[in-house]
Amino acid sequence: MDTKKKNVLLVAPFTNLPGEKGFNRFSYIAKKLSEIGHHVTLVTSSFKHREKKFRDQKMIAELSLPYKLVIISELGYKKNVGFDRIWSHRHFAKQLTSYLKGLEKKPDVIYCAYPMMGAAYEVGKYANRNNIPFIIDIQDVWPESIKNTLKFPEPLTDTLLYPLTMYANRIYQLADSVVGVSQSYIDRVEKVNRHAKDYLSVFIGTDLSHFDACKFLEVSKPPEEFWVTYVGTFSYSYDIPTVIRAVAKLKEKGFTDIVFKVMGDGPFRSKYQQLANELDAPVDFVGHLSYEDMVPILVRSDIAANAISKGAQQSITNKIGDYVAAGLPILNSSLNREFSDIVTNRKIGYNYAPEDADTLAELIESLYKDSELREIFGSNARNLAEEKFDRRISYQEIYSVVEGVSI
Repeated sequence: MDTKKKNVLLVAPFTNLPGEKGFNRFSYIAKKLSEIGHHVTLVTSSFKHREKKFRDQKMIAELSLPYKLVIISELGYKKNVGFDRIWSHRHFAKQLTSYLKGLEKKPDVIYCAYPMMGAAYEVGKYANRNNIPFIIDIQDVWPESIKNTLKFPEPLTDTLLYPLTMYANRIYQLADSVVGVSQSYIDRVEKVNRHAKDYLSVFIGTDLSHFDACKFLEVSKPPEEFWVTYVGTFSYSYDIPTVIRAVAKLKEKGFTDIVFKVMGDGPFRSKYQQLANELDAPVDFVGHLSYEDMVPILVRSDIAANAISKGAQQSITNKIGDYVAAGLPILNSSLNREFSDIVTNRKIGYNYAPEDADTLAELIESLYKDSELREIFGSNARNLAEEKFDRRISYQEIYSVVEGVSI
């Protein structure tokens, strides 16, 4: 293995920076690679995708980071799906290409997040032209992940998305090494890229030392309340309405102390709030919190909801690492085989079908009544977190891939 200190270019348009809400994979990798002696440049966007806001330039200027930070301009957009997002991403890719062309010293290795598609394609082409090892880290499988936003019959949807599928294949084929947040995503890439040196599945996970340090912060929880908690985005891919309907049904049955705690934000927030109001459902929309404020609420919850919509392509998302770190039973509607098998085989909760509010209500009620089973599922979840989701351990494989490339 070539472990000499390298100049690493890390491209991650959607990352969070220190001081911003969230706890992101790529800024974490940049920090750790820097701490072990590599010279790292993290390239990201001027626009924060999750919050749909531009970055605070004054805050960025005051950051003290162990790596070099480069901000590439983006136009911004208001919705996850729309032409303004396409133009914004194209603008970012164009500016990124100009940045790469202007580099006086070429990096020894490039580590690039996917998506966004255009940025990954430009970075991959630059790496291949200049004989630079190109590592791609698959966070989501585009265009498959947007299939459920198109309300057409599946054959028509596949036809409409075919050009983007071929584009994705071209990007995957540029990679010399492939990292992904789940084996499902690795399998997708491997179908079209058989020449890569590495195929490595590493869950997004969480840093358990940081998580555990946050969980002791004070949070007020009424002793009589039972919290079913969701953390994440409000959009097409997440089946939050089913959880709202389930807790509304339970309230009608007399379970007035069961509360659905929702931490996050997104384009469907007003729609979800309207549904909760119409059903008189016990839902607490907490908002999008910092990681440090989110953790203590999560660990005081009783059940975690992995509410994924039918047809969504998400596999093992950010929230899963936090759910298992919190030692919570998980009620999962994701149809992704990899994660549903984990839920069953590791005995950390139950799977149910998306949009099935009746079954979900029954599962919540059964766990509400059985504290011993909640304890067993929760203990199994925490054991899984320590085994598979602790970044301090699991990300060592990523650093080895970066250090192992030949210059």
